[in-house]
Amino acid sequence: MTEILMDKKINTLIKNYSDNANLINRLVVTAFLRCHGLKAELGFLTQFVDKELDVEMLPSSISIEDVITIFEIAIPEDERIANGAVYTPSYIRNYIVEQVLHSIAKPLNKCLCADIACGCGAFLYTLAETIHERTQVPYATIYHHIYGADISEMSITRAKILLSLVALLHGESIEDEDFNLYCCNSLSFDFINLQTVQKNGGFDIVVGNPPYVRSKHIDADTRLLLSRWQTTLVGNADLYIPFFEIGMSALCDNGILGYITVNTFFKSVNARSLRRYFHENQVSLSIIDFGEQLVFKKKLAYTCLTFLSKTQRDSILYTKADLADVKAQNNFVYSRINYNILDDHRGWNLNHSEVLNNIRLIENAGEALGDLYVIKNGIATLANDVFIFRPARTDESYFYLTRKNREYPIEKGICRDIIKPNILKTEAEIAEKEEKIITPYDDNSNVIAEDFFINNYPKAYAYLQSCRDVLDARDKGEGDYGAWYAFGRTQAIADSGKKLLFPYMSDLPHFVYMPQKDMMIYCGYAIYSESETELLFLKRILESSVFDYYMKHTSKPYSTGYYSYAKNYVKSFGVYPFSKEQKEHILSIKSKSEIDKYISKIYNVTI
Repeated sequence: MTEILMDKKINTLIKNYSDNANLINRLVVTAFLRCHGLKAELGFLTQFVDKELDVEMLPSSISIEDVITIFEIAIPEDERIANGAVYTPSYIRNYIVEQVLHSIAKPLNKCLCADIACGCGAFLYTLAETIHERTQVPYATIYHHIYGADISEMSITRAKILLSLVALLHGESIEDEDFNLYCCNSLSFDFINLQTVQKNGGFDIVVGNPPYVRSKHIDADTRLLLSRWQTTLVGNADLYIPFFEIGMSALCDNGILGYITVNTFFKSVNARSLRRYFHENQVSLSIIDFGEQLVFKKKLAYTCLTFLSKTQRDSILYTKADLADVKAQNNFVYSRINYNILDDHRGWNLNHSEVLNNIRLIENAGEALGDLYVIKNGIATLANDVFIFRPARTDESYFYLTRKNREYPIEKGICRDIIKPNILKTEAEIAEKEEKIITPYDDNSNVIAEDFFINNYPKAYAYLQSCRDVLDARDKGEGDYGAWYAFGRTQAIADSGKKLLFPYMSDLPHFVYMPQKDMMIYCGYAIYSESETELLFLKRILESSVFDYYMKHTSKPYSTGYYSYAKNYVKSFGVYPFSKEQKEHILSIKSKSEIDKYISKIYNVTI
């Protein structure tokens, strides 16, 4: 089936029938049977055969992988967000299953296998297919040894359909009682107390793609269940995090776990408990990191493969890999990183040994940037389009703001200058990119009284009143800001001073010197100092190849070649204790390459 035709057919199917799961199931089963010349006269599949259906809405050629794709994409959007369901490409499933099966010593026909967030059963299919190819054991027997769990009843039904179709291709009819598939919440389900699993001491193999649900999308009931697990004790944990612990707790002593997950657990605040769990339990952990490469189509998630066992080990095995190498089932050369040199609280800096050595040299070269200087975020109005504007024109008393094709006069006395570091690269751009912001605050950064606002700045008040619906909708209408026209957050309103501006993310380090003390900022950061010379010197250090190297090996990557410049990543850079003469020399150098060469030598790193 061509991908273009497949996409067109699926999109039409989902558009017309996404709210009718049973119809989609019957269409898929009926079309698959017709395509492969099969009959389902017995077993679980019979309830989904409908000869009266018009299966022309699906292509005439439909494979098992096509079935998986349809089932995964046809999950309703609200369920996809709530349950974190996402299609895992076949080459990723194949690699994980191959690695796990290769590592297990027990005969495959005796292994108990599980996917504890199985969705529509893609990993279970890959397990079953691989085990069947290697052992020739009947699928019905294999299914007695394979367990799946998912919170969605629709997904469990589709997993049963998928596994039944696979068996039928090999001449086997599968009954419902052949499955060990459970519609349940894995956060509270007791896998170990299943009779066969308990007798085995746990699962020999656990594989899967745990649900990736951001903490902000997790409902109250699920949040309560999260509190049962050690790995969710710090911060607002994303849903995938406890699935490491759940999977490990369900493994037998000699079992192997293989997951694909987002790689944010290396450094995120809400994964501190997970890192401590791995460290304290000396978990045998191997990581294949894809960095900024995207595995999932149309989903901006940065991922890694993780393989775990209960065998204790004092170090992590880590490597960065290209997706092409995984597709080719290549083996990788790993770096061994001792748990004791990793910081569970600040985050793990995982890399090859020579890179880690350079990072240690940089961080230990001097006092941390965040300890030497004040680094602050910009303001947060939660309605920038309302408060921030570039004047269409100006006169003696007013700046004129255009919104929705209407012009509003805004009193100059209630406005301040503001700039956005995220779009700023050089000092020459300041004049062009400077904007104005309406600031309903007094000189002490207290929100002004409404009567005072109306009497002194009636035009600005009238304008904000025209935007009242937007302002009232901030924080889902539940915000308490002291006044309806106040900013959404009080941060940075009182910040003042000379500063270096820098963005949230960048491909290269850009630090812009801002001499205007009262210039406000949004969407970016500022490093403050009263000394212009100190800031201009610091600018040269932070725009050097040494700092660029540090950021590219310690911060969060993005697919566009950009890296996070969040304060948490910047603050640990070690600032060498340069002498007065060294600072003057650095400021006197005209060539950037000469600056890079000089600073690299000072830091004793080879880049």
